[in-house]
Amino acid sequence: MRLSNTGTRPALETVQAYVSDLVTSVTWAHRELKGYRQVTVPPGESVTVEIEIPAADCTLVTADGHRVVEPGDFELLVGPNSRLSALQSAKFRIS
Repeated sequence: MRLSNTGTRPALETVQAYVSDLVTSVTWAHRELKGYRQVTVPPGESVTVEIEIPAADCTLVTADGHRVVEPGDFELLVGPNSRLSALQSAKFRIS
């Protein structure tokens, strides 16, 4: 994610990364926080923020209590908070 500070003072921003399982065999949270990073953006500058979410973090717990990564379609949502209007999204697949 690319952040720009158009102000005259440094800005501290928290970028949050959520994952949503689009097709799941069990009930799963609509979106789950999987990572975040706080960065300082100097005045008048832009920074690129990278957050790595391993496939192993896209797990769910089955009815018999096992944690598994199910193959399927997911959505990555990234932004400054959890409001859908503030998030940028990209779909991905685990096979």
